[in-house]
Formats: sequence, C-alpha cells, structure tokens
Amino acid sequence: MPYRLDITQGELPAEDLRKGVEGILAESMVLTLATAGPERGPHANLAFFAYDDDLVLYFVSERSTRHSAHLAEEARAAATVFLPPPVFGEQLRGVQLTGGACEAWGRQAEAALAAYQGRYPAFAQDPEVREQFLSGAGAAALYRFQVEELTAVDEPNLGRRNYLRAAVVR
Repeated sequence: MPYRLDITQGELPAEDLRKGVEGILAESMVLTLATAGPERGPHANLAFFAYDDDLVLYFVSERSTRHSAHLAEEARAAATVFLPPPVFGEQLRGVQLTGGACEAWGRQAEAALAAYQGRYPAFAQDPEVREQFLSGAGAAALYRFQVEELTAVDEPNLGRRNYLRAAVVR
C-alpha cells in the first residue's frame, strides 16, 4: 500500500499535498542531502535521485565520501528538493525531507536500481556494473532515503507562503 500524508501543520487535503510533493520531485533531478557525524560535523552534498511510489528516494554515492561515512555511523539525514523560482521570492516550490538513510542491500538494492534506471535509463546497463551495485562489491553504492516527515511549499498550486508539514505514514 502506498504511503499517506498525515498533515501536522497547515490546512489542505492530504491528496493535494501529495500531488504537490510528487510534482516537485518529478520536476527536479537533484537533491541536497544533509548529514552529520561526530568527528567532522555537518555536511551537505548534491546527488541525482530517483523515488518510488512509497516516497523512498534513492541515490548513488561513493562509499568513501563524507556523507556515506556519516550514514554508516548514523542512518539519519535531511534533504531538500526545490525548483528555481522564476523571480526572487516568488512562486516558491520545494520540499524539505527528514528520515532514515542507508546503503541499500538485497531487495532494497533491487528496488533502488529499478527506480534509478526508471528515471535514468542509461544507468548501470553494463551487466558487471549492475551486479556490482546489487552485490555491494563496487566503490559506489545505492542508497535509500525513507522519508518520515516533510515540509512543503508549492506556491503556484498550494498558495503563497503556505508551508505544510506532514508525517509520512506507511
């Protein structure tokens, strides 16, 4: 069963918010991922992403990166996905996400690869590269970000400065 949104702040039918969030995700290819670790503190990076019908986002990263090391220590993250506004301060569209994030293994890796190839068809078409991602044998890995809470703003569709918060229920 797909996820549902339990709106905790703001007034709007949950289905309208869901359509707004999914529209923003569909129109953007890059997210900003924020992680933190005990030794080197907070870190943000950009990553191409894909997502599925259960509001799980997937990205690919080298295991040697700072954010991958952070996720290996603490499987929590925040992310933003936004669309550039046509004019400064007007028609804002974006979503802030928090949840659990970690390397994808087994069926989760298969789901990650399917979602990623659905969005980026040329990705991992070589059978050896595909197997490296599925087995976890390569330097790069598939990661999953399971959204637990979000704050969305979609001014053209949901109203000006209408910041809506919701918990994701699965």
